[in-house]
Amino acid sequence: MTMHKMMIRSLLRQRHQSTPHLSTSIRSISTTPTLQQAMPAPKTSSEEPKTAQKKVIKTKEKSGSASKTAAKEAKTNRLVDLMTKAYDAPITPPPKVSDEEMAIRAMIGRNYVIGSFKRHNENNHDLAVKIRMKKHAMKLLPKEGEIGDTPIEGEKNTVYGKWRKAAFKVNGNWGPPDSRPIPLLTPPIEGFDASLYMDAEDES
Repeated sequence: MTMHKMMIRSLLRQRHQSTPHLSTSIRSISTTPTLQQAMPAPKTSSEEPKTAQKKVIKTKEKSGSASKTAAKEAKTNRLVDLMTKAYDAPITPPPKVSDEEMAIRAMIGRNYVIGSFKRHNENNHDLAVKIRMKKHAMKLLPKEGEIGDTPIEGEKNTVYGKWRKAAFKVNGNWGPPDSRPIPLLTPPIEGFDASLYMDAEDES
């Protein structure tokens, strides 16, 4: 070994003893990738699987109008249930009666049918006679332009012509008013509208 090589080795040994931290730092530096760099990168928030979230249902307090509507619907449903139960209720058979009672009931029913036919025939005969008399009276009315007919001042019609027009005019209000679903013994009041009072009763 030459003197030159011995001098170089001694210098390197002194430098190594004087700066030990430098050697450790040199050893830690490496060009190879670390373990963390070799592992795959973690998923970002956009790549994470989406989980279903529970839907929160918010309940609103019922107002005054909503509570009234709910009460009305409950009342309607109650009436519908009662009507359904009444319709589906079993039919109660009538009690058994004797043969004498059945004969009496048959006689009463037969007399009722005979009396109803008699009343029906009398009413139809009365209406037929009145219609025949009305048609005959309308034929006897004097025609416009006959002897004795005079014109009406300020109008184009004559007296006979006005009579015939009034006699042949059809009365559209011949039947009972719409506010009378059932026949009554008293005549209707002229100008009376029952629907106004019925609407007020429904609102109350």
